[in-house]
Amino acid sequence: MERLAKDGSVAVSALSHGLGVSEASVRRDLSFLEAQRWLSRTHGGAVVRSLPVGLSLPSAPARRQAERFEIGRLAAERVPEGARVGLAAGGLSVAIARALAGRASLTVVTNQLDAAHELSLREGVTVMVTGGVAFSGSPVLTGPMVESSLREVHLDLVIIGGDGIDPESGLTAEDPLVAHAARVFRDVSRRAVAVFDAPQVGRTAFARICPLAEVAELLTADDVDPELRDKIDDAGVGVVTE
Repeated sequence: MERLAKDGSVAVSALSHGLGVSEASVRRDLSFLEAQRWLSRTHGGAVVRSLPVGLSLPSAPARRQAERFEIGRLAAERVPEGARVGLAAGGLSVAIARALAGRASLTVVTNQLDAAHELSLREGVTVMVTGGVAFSGSPVLTGPMVESSLREVHLDLVIIGGDGIDPESGLTAEDPLVAHAARVFRDVSRRAVAVFDAPQVGRTAFARICPLAEVAELLTADDVDPELRDKIDDAGVGVVTE
C-alpha cells in the first residue's frame, strides 16, 4: 500500500522480488486487498483505487498496515450474514469496515464517522450512526447522545478496539468518553470480540472499557508477546492471530 500510495501502481514481479516472496503469494494478497477495495487488479499488477472524499490511507508502517488488514479480515469472519453488529470506534474500525465489503445483508451500528461513510458505500449494508459530538479533527462521536441512542437497540455482536488490553486491566482507552461509548456498546451486545494491534497488547491506557472476561476473543497480529498471549488464553479469552 505504501508503494501504491507513492507510485500509483505496482507490478507482481517487482513486489515478489522486492519482498522476497512468491508471485503466487503476491497475487493472493492483491486479490485480498482488491476485495476490500483498497486497489484494483490489472494484468501483472495493481493500481491504486480512488478513496472516498475525506478518507486516506493508514499512516502506519507497511508491516503494521498489512497486519491491520488481516485483523480486519479476522473480525469480518466473525460477523454472520444478517447480523446486527456494533463497531465501536477504534484504530482498526475502517479496516474492519472495508473487510465487510460484499455482504448481502448486514446492519452495522457505529460511532466512527469514517467507518460509517465507508460502510454506506456498500450494497446490502444498513448503517446506523449513533448520536454524539465529534470534536475538531476527530472522526469519533462521543458524549451522552451515544449512550441514549445505543440503549434503544440490541446487537448480536460488538467489535471493540481501544488503546490497550491487559490480563489484569482489561480493555482500556486513553479518552474516557471513547471508553464509555465502547462500554455501552458492550452492554447492549450479546457477544463481544476485541481487536488490538500487537503493540497495544499488554498496555494499560487511562480509562477502562470493560474487564477482559467480558470479551470472547482477542483478534491481533502474530507478533504479540507469547507470555501475554498465554495469560490472556488462561483467563478464558481465545487469542486469534493471522
